[in-house]
Amino acid sequence: MYTIIRPAALSSLAALFYLSATSPASAATIVNRRDAAVSANDWDSVLKGSAEVGCADLAVIFARGTFDQGNLGPWVGGPFRDALVSRSSKIKIAVQGVSPDDYPADLAGYVKEGGSESCGRGLGAAVQKYVSQCPSSKVAVWGWSQGALCAHKAMGELGNAAANVIALGVFGDPISVWEDTIDFPAIPKGAKLLSYCEKTAPDPLCTDPTKSFPHDPIGLINRLKKIWGEVETTHMNDAQKEAVKSLVIELPKQALGQLGQLASDIWNGRLRRWLLTPEHFWYGIDETVKTAADDLLAVYQG
Repeated sequence: MYTIIRPAALSSLAALFYLSATSPASAATIVNRRDAAVSANDWDSVLKGSAEVGCADLAVIFARGTFDQGNLGPWVGGPFRDALVSRSSKIKIAVQGVSPDDYPADLAGYVKEGGSESCGRGLGAAVQKYVSQCPSSKVAVWGWSQGALCAHKAMGELGNAAANVIALGVFGDPISVWEDTIDFPAIPKGAKLLSYCEKTAPDPLCTDPTKSFPHDPIGLINRLKKIWGEVETTHMNDAQKEAVKSLVIELPKQALGQLGQLASDIWNGRLRRWLLTPEHFWYGIDETVKTAADDLLAVYQG
Protein backbone atom coordinates (compact mmCIF):
# COMPACT_ATOMS: atom_id res chain seq x y z
CA MET A 1 0.00 0.00 0.00
CA TYR A 2 1.28 3.43 -0.88
CA THR A 3 1.64 6.18 1.71
CA ILE A 4 0.66 9.61 0.41
CA ILE A 5 2.01 12.63 2.25
CA ARG A 6 -0.30 15.62 2.01
CA PRO A 7 1.31 18.83 0.67
CA ALA A 8 0.69 20.69 3.94
CA ALA A 9 2.87 18.22 5.82
CA LEU A 10 5.92 19.06 3.75
CA SER A 11 6.58 22.58 5.04
CA SER A 12 7.85 21.43 8.43
CA LEU A 13 9.97 18.66 6.90
CA ALA A 14 11.64 20.43 4.00
CA ALA A 15 14.67 21.61 5.94
CA LEU A 16 15.18 18.16 7.42
CA PHE A 17 15.05 16.50 3.99
CA TYR A 18 17.62 18.95 2.65
CA LEU A 19 20.00 18.08 5.48
CA SER A 20 19.43 14.34 5.26
CA ALA A 21 19.68 14.00 1.47
CA THR A 22 22.16 11.34 0.50
CA SER A 23 23.24 12.96 -2.75
CA PRO A 24 26.42 15.05 -2.60
CA ALA A 25 26.03 18.82 -2.57
CA SER A 26 28.43 19.47 -5.43
CA ALA A 27 27.40 21.44 -8.48
CA ALA A 28 26.74 19.85 -11.85
CA THR A 29 29.48 19.87 -14.44
CA ILE A 30 29.36 23.15 -16.32
CA VAL A 31 29.74 22.79 -20.07
CA ASN A 32 30.41 25.85 -22.20
CA ARG A 33 27.42 26.79 -24.32
CA ARG A 34 29.72 26.70 -27.36
CA ASP A 35 30.93 23.15 -26.81
CA ALA A 36 30.05 21.46 -30.12
CA ALA A 37 28.89 18.30 -28.35
CA VAL A 38 26.06 20.10 -26.57
CA SER A 39 25.55 23.42 -28.34
CA ALA A 40 24.81 25.01 -31.72
CA ASN A 41 24.88 28.71 -32.55
CA ASP A 42 24.38 28.85 -36.32
CA TRP A 43 21.83 31.67 -36.02
CA ASP A 44 24.20 33.99 -34.16
CA SER A 45 25.35 36.11 -37.08
CA VAL A 46 21.80 36.66 -38.35
CA LEU A 47 20.45 37.41 -34.88
CA LYS A 48 23.22 39.98 -34.44
CA GLY A 49 22.34 41.63 -37.76
CA SER A 50 25.39 40.40 -39.67
CA ALA A 51 25.19 39.05 -43.21
CA GLU A 52 28.53 37.22 -43.06
CA VAL A 53 27.11 33.70 -43.11
CA GLY A 54 23.89 34.42 -44.97
CA CYS A 55 20.44 32.97 -44.53
CA ALA A 56 19.70 29.26 -44.31
CA ASP A 57 17.28 27.35 -46.47
CA LEU A 58 16.06 25.62 -43.32
CA ALA A 59 16.56 27.25 -39.94
CA VAL A 60 16.08 24.91 -36.96
CA ILE A 61 15.82 25.97 -33.33
CA PHE A 62 15.91 23.37 -30.55
CA ALA A 63 14.84 23.59 -26.90
CA ARG A 64 16.78 21.13 -24.75
CA GLY A 65 15.42 19.06 -21.87
CA THR A 66 15.58 19.51 -18.10
CA PHE A 67 19.13 19.29 -16.70
CA ASP A 68 20.63 19.48 -20.22
CA GLN A 69 23.95 21.24 -20.65
CA GLY A 70 24.91 23.78 -23.30
CA ASN A 71 22.03 25.05 -25.45
CA LEU A 72 21.22 21.73 -27.21
CA GLY A 73 22.17 19.14 -24.64
CA PRO A 74 23.92 15.79 -25.16
CA TRP A 75 20.87 13.51 -24.97
CA VAL A 76 18.69 14.50 -27.93
CA GLY A 77 19.50 17.96 -29.27
CA GLY A 78 23.14 17.26 -30.14
CA PRO A 79 22.45 13.88 -31.81
CA PHE A 80 19.48 15.37 -33.68
CA ARG A 81 21.64 18.19 -35.01
CA ASP A 82 24.29 15.68 -36.14
CA ALA A 83 21.70 13.46 -37.86
CA LEU A 84 20.10 16.41 -39.64
CA VAL A 85 23.35 17.91 -40.88
CA SER A 86 24.66 14.54 -42.11
CA ARG A 87 21.53 14.05 -44.24
CA SER A 88 21.25 17.51 -45.78
CA SER A 89 24.29 18.07 -47.96
CA LYS A 90 22.23 19.87 -50.63
CA ILE A 91 20.34 22.09 -48.18
CA LYS A 92 21.82 24.98 -46.24
CA ILE A 93 20.81 24.29 -42.64
CA ALA A 94 21.33 26.48 -39.58
CA VAL A 95 20.76 24.94 -36.15
CA GLN A 96 20.38 27.00 -32.99
CA GLY A 97 19.78 26.05 -29.36
CA VAL A 98 17.57 28.20 -27.16
CA SER A 99 19.79 30.52 -25.15
CA PRO A 100 20.51 29.48 -21.54
CA ASP A 101 19.91 33.15 -20.72
CA ASP A 102 16.26 32.63 -21.68
CA TYR A 103 15.99 29.07 -20.50
CA PRO A 104 17.94 27.55 -17.58
CA ALA A 105 16.37 24.08 -18.20
CA ASP A 106 15.96 23.49 -14.48
CA LEU A 107 13.41 21.33 -12.71
CA ALA A 108 11.53 24.34 -11.30
CA GLY A 109 10.64 25.60 -14.77
CA TYR A 110 9.21 22.20 -15.60
CA VAL A 111 7.25 21.31 -12.46
CA LYS A 112 6.02 24.81 -11.56
CA GLU A 113 5.37 26.29 -15.01
CA GLY A 114 4.68 23.24 -17.14
CA GLY A 115 7.64 24.20 -19.27
CA SER A 116 9.61 27.41 -18.87
CA GLU A 117 7.60 30.49 -19.82
CA SER A 118 10.78 32.45 -20.53
CA CYS A 119 11.91 29.68 -22.88
CA GLY A 120 8.73 29.99 -24.94
CA ARG A 121 9.11 33.76 -25.15
CA GLY A 122 12.82 33.61 -25.96
CA LEU A 123 12.35 30.95 -28.62
CA GLY A 124 9.54 32.91 -30.25
CA ALA A 125 11.55 36.13 -30.20
CA ALA A 126 14.54 34.38 -31.81
CA VAL A 127 12.35 33.02 -34.62
CA GLN A 128 10.81 36.43 -35.23
CA LYS A 129 14.23 38.10 -35.39
CA TYR A 130 15.64 35.44 -37.70
CA VAL A 131 12.71 35.65 -40.09
CA SER A 132 12.87 39.46 -40.10
CA GLN A 133 16.42 39.15 -41.46
CA CYS A 134 15.76 36.04 -43.60
CA PRO A 135 12.16 36.21 -44.85
CA SER A 136 12.66 33.38 -47.37
CA SER A 137 13.97 30.87 -44.83
CA LYS A 138 11.78 28.03 -43.66
CA VAL A 139 11.81 27.42 -39.92
CA ALA A 140 11.39 24.27 -37.81
CA VAL A 141 10.87 24.48 -34.06
CA TRP A 142 11.97 21.45 -32.03
CA GLY A 143 12.13 20.39 -28.42
CA TRP A 144 12.62 17.43 -26.13
CA SER A 145 11.12 16.86 -22.68
CA GLN A 146 10.58 20.25 -21.00
CA GLY A 147 11.90 21.69 -24.26
CA ALA A 148 8.93 20.14 -26.06
CA LEU A 149 6.60 22.09 -23.76
CA CYS A 150 8.67 25.20 -24.44
CA ALA A 151 8.33 24.60 -28.19
CA HIS A 152 4.55 24.29 -27.83
CA LYS A 153 4.41 27.54 -25.86
CA ALA A 154 6.53 29.29 -28.48
CA MET A 155 3.76 28.70 -31.03
CA GLY A 156 1.94 31.60 -29.38
CA GLU A 157 5.00 33.88 -29.56
CA LEU A 158 5.77 33.78 -33.29
CA GLY A 159 3.87 36.80 -34.59
CA ASN A 160 4.05 37.11 -38.37
CA ALA A 161 6.97 34.65 -38.42
CA ALA A 162 4.44 31.85 -37.93
CA ALA A 163 3.99 31.82 -41.71
CA ASN A 164 7.59 30.61 -42.11
CA VAL A 165 7.26 27.72 -39.64
CA ILE A 166 6.88 24.42 -41.47
CA ALA A 167 7.12 22.02 -38.52
CA LEU A 168 6.88 21.63 -34.78
CA GLY A 169 8.95 18.61 -33.78
CA VAL A 170 8.91 17.03 -30.32
CA PHE A 171 10.61 14.09 -28.61
CA GLY A 172 9.16 12.57 -25.45
CA ASP A 173 6.47 15.25 -25.39
CA PRO A 174 4.93 15.53 -21.89
CA ILE A 175 2.00 17.65 -23.11
CA SER A 176 -0.54 14.94 -22.26
CA VAL A 177 0.31 15.17 -18.54
CA TRP A 178 0.03 18.97 -18.55
CA GLU A 179 -3.06 19.66 -20.67
CA ASP A 180 -5.35 19.35 -17.65
CA THR A 181 -3.86 22.52 -16.17
CA ILE A 182 -2.37 24.42 -19.14
CA ASP A 183 -3.86 25.58 -22.44
CA PHE A 184 -1.13 25.31 -25.05
CA PRO A 185 -1.23 27.44 -28.21
CA ALA A 186 -2.28 25.89 -31.50
CA ILE A 187 0.27 24.99 -34.15
CA PRO A 188 0.40 27.53 -37.01
CA LYS A 189 -1.73 26.75 -40.03
CA GLY A 190 0.32 24.82 -42.58
CA ALA A 191 2.90 23.57 -40.05
CA LYS A 192 3.23 19.83 -39.46
CA LEU A 193 3.50 18.20 -36.05
CA LEU A 194 6.30 15.60 -35.87
CA SER A 195 6.08 13.76 -32.57
CA TYR A 196 8.19 10.83 -31.31
CA CYS A 197 7.44 8.79 -28.20
CA GLU A 198 9.25 5.62 -27.12
CA LYS A 199 6.58 2.98 -26.50
CA THR A 200 8.54 -0.29 -26.67
CA ALA A 201 10.43 0.51 -23.48
CA PRO A 202 7.78 3.02 -22.46
CA ASP A 203 8.71 6.64 -21.91
CA PRO A 204 6.39 7.47 -19.00
CA LEU A 205 6.12 11.15 -19.89
CA CYS A 206 4.39 10.47 -23.20
CA THR A 207 2.80 7.04 -22.75
CA ASP A 208 1.48 4.90 -19.90
CA PRO A 209 4.28 3.63 -17.64
CA THR A 210 4.56 -0.11 -17.05
CA LYS A 211 6.42 0.15 -13.74
CA SER A 212 5.02 1.24 -10.39
CA PHE A 213 6.62 4.04 -8.39
CA PRO A 214 6.41 5.15 -4.76
CA HIS A 215 3.62 7.58 -3.97
CA ASP A 216 5.53 9.45 -1.28
CA PRO A 217 7.90 12.30 -2.29
CA ILE A 218 11.12 11.06 -0.70
CA GLY A 219 10.46 7.49 -1.80
CA LEU A 220 10.01 8.64 -5.39
CA ILE A 221 13.14 10.78 -5.34
CA ASN A 222 15.19 7.92 -3.93
CA ARG A 223 13.78 5.50 -6.52
CA LEU A 224 14.73 7.83 -9.38
CA LYS A 225 18.19 8.36 -7.92
CA LYS A 226 18.68 4.60 -7.62
CA ILE A 227 17.52 4.01 -11.22
CA TRP A 228 19.99 6.57 -12.56
CA GLY A 229 22.78 5.26 -10.34
CA GLU A 230 22.38 1.82 -11.92
CA VAL A 231 21.78 2.89 -15.54
CA GLU A 232 23.76 1.10 -18.27
CA THR A 233 26.10 3.53 -20.06
CA THR A 234 27.70 1.20 -22.63
CA HIS A 235 25.91 2.72 -25.62
CA MET A 236 26.31 6.34 -24.54
CA ASN A 237 28.78 8.83 -25.99
CA ASP A 238 31.20 10.68 -23.72
CA ALA A 239 28.94 13.72 -23.30
CA GLN A 240 26.02 11.50 -22.28
CA LYS A 241 28.14 9.60 -19.77
CA GLU A 242 29.14 12.91 -18.18
CA ALA A 243 25.48 13.93 -18.19
CA VAL A 244 24.57 10.80 -16.19
CA LYS A 245 27.04 11.82 -13.50
CA SER A 246 25.38 15.22 -13.35
CA LEU A 247 21.86 13.78 -13.32
CA VAL A 248 22.58 11.55 -10.34
CA ILE A 249 23.36 14.73 -8.40
CA GLU A 250 21.01 17.31 -9.90
CA LEU A 251 17.77 15.32 -10.12
CA PRO A 252 17.49 14.52 -6.39
CA LYS A 253 18.94 17.88 -5.35
CA GLN A 254 16.51 19.93 -7.43
CA ALA A 255 13.59 17.61 -6.60
CA LEU A 256 14.23 18.13 -2.88
CA GLY A 257 13.87 21.84 -3.56
CA GLN A 258 10.37 21.22 -4.96
CA LEU A 259 9.00 18.86 -2.30
CA GLY A 260 5.79 20.82 -1.85
CA GLN A 261 5.07 20.75 -5.57
CA LEU A 262 5.91 17.05 -5.76
CA ALA A 263 3.57 16.23 -2.87
CA SER A 264 0.82 18.30 -4.46
CA ASP A 265 1.24 16.52 -7.79
CA ILE A 266 1.14 13.10 -6.13
CA TRP A 267 -1.94 14.06 -4.14
CA ASN A 268 -3.68 15.30 -7.31
CA GLY A 269 -2.84 12.22 -9.40
CA ARG A 270 -0.06 13.83 -11.43
CA LEU A 271 2.83 11.57 -10.46
CA ARG A 272 3.69 10.95 -14.12
CA ARG A 273 4.94 14.50 -14.49
CA TRP A 274 7.92 13.51 -12.36
CA LEU A 275 8.93 10.25 -14.02
CA LEU A 276 12.23 11.35 -15.53
CA THR A 277 13.42 7.80 -16.08
CA PRO A 278 16.16 6.70 -18.51
CA GLU A 279 13.57 5.64 -21.14
CA HIS A 280 12.75 9.34 -21.54
CA PHE A 281 16.36 10.07 -22.53
CA TRP A 282 16.95 7.43 -25.23
CA TYR A 283 15.87 9.29 -28.40
CA GLY A 284 19.42 10.24 -29.29
CA ILE A 285 20.71 6.73 -28.58
CA ASP A 286 18.12 4.49 -30.27
CA GLU A 287 18.34 6.34 -33.62
CA THR A 288 14.93 8.02 -33.31
CA VAL A 289 16.71 11.28 -34.09
CA LYS A 290 17.67 9.89 -37.50
CA THR A 291 14.06 9.08 -38.33
CA ALA A 292 13.07 12.56 -37.17
CA ALA A 293 15.73 14.19 -39.34
CA ASP A 294 14.49 12.27 -42.39
CA ASP A 295 10.89 13.26 -41.61
CA LEU A 296 11.80 16.95 -41.26
CA LEU A 297 13.68 16.96 -44.56
CA ALA A 298 10.67 15.31 -46.23
CA VAL A 299 8.45 18.10 -44.90
CA TYR A 300 10.93 20.71 -46.15
CA GLN A 301 11.08 19.18 -49.61
CA GLY A 302 7.34 18.47 -49.81
